[in-house]
Amino acid sequence: MKQTLADTELTGPVQQMKYATTDPDGKYYGYELSFFDEKGLLLKWEDYTAGHELDKTLVYTFDDQGNLLEKALTSAAKGPIYKNSYFENGTLKECTEYYGEDTFYTRYDEAGNVLEQLENNDPLPVEEDPYNEQWETNTSTDDDGCRIEITRYYSFDALMEITKSKYNSRQQLLEEYKFQDADGLAGNHAVETTICHYNEQGHLTAKICDRNTTTGTVERTVHRYEFTYDLHHNWIEKVEIMNNRITDYKDKVRFIRRREILYAP
Repeated sequence: MKQTLADTELTGPVQQMKYATTDPDGKYYGYELSFFDEKGLLLKWEDYTAGHELDKTLVYTFDDQGNLLEKALTSAAKGPIYKNSYFENGTLKECTEYYGEDTFYTRYDEAGNVLEQLENNDPLPVEEDPYNEQWETNTSTDDDGCRIEITRYYSFDALMEITKSKYNSRQQLLEEYKFQDADGLAGNHAVETTICHYNEQGHLTAKICDRNTTTGTVERTVHRYEFTYDLHHNWIEKVEIMNNRITDYKDKVRFIRRREILYAP
């Protein structure tokens, strides 16, 4: 969940934002309300059903320096869902989850390791990672000044996948290639490729994904986004268009997102 105006790609003295979704046939999927303070911190988020009934509420608590201290999600019908607290560096410190009459509590150290787990106040054994997963990332800069990351994913010490990613100066993904092994990386034989394009405002306008199948063919999925902006350069409408086999490789509008933004006087 986004926590500031910057996270939401909003600019200006925004006090409140309403975010609604429809499809081309006019089906309404409900809406969200976000409330910000004068510092641009998200204080509360509310989710409403298509029938305009409050479904969930997420409340944020920050310290005087703007560091997130706590966030709590509540269901209007069922009560608390979870409550998290955080260290000053932003990592999760404590998590309490509610499932009906059962409550689960987990405590972490600043490195993200589990220190304690409780179920209804009774201790639980700390579970080990069942997949024994590890990630190893190497970072460099190419001739264009773009950041390049190569991440190797291991499970039980076996190399499972290699991902090569390229980012622009805004730290937005430009290209991503997935390889099955080191030979694939060396020969530049990617099994999946993703290419992203952005407009002058920095918003994603196209995402092109190619996947090599076992039969040697390439399956392509293209997502495109068209924006309308207000005078504060915030988008107020985003049309999502998709090309793939589901839509017979023809442009089809999937969703229309609209934002109503209330600014401070």
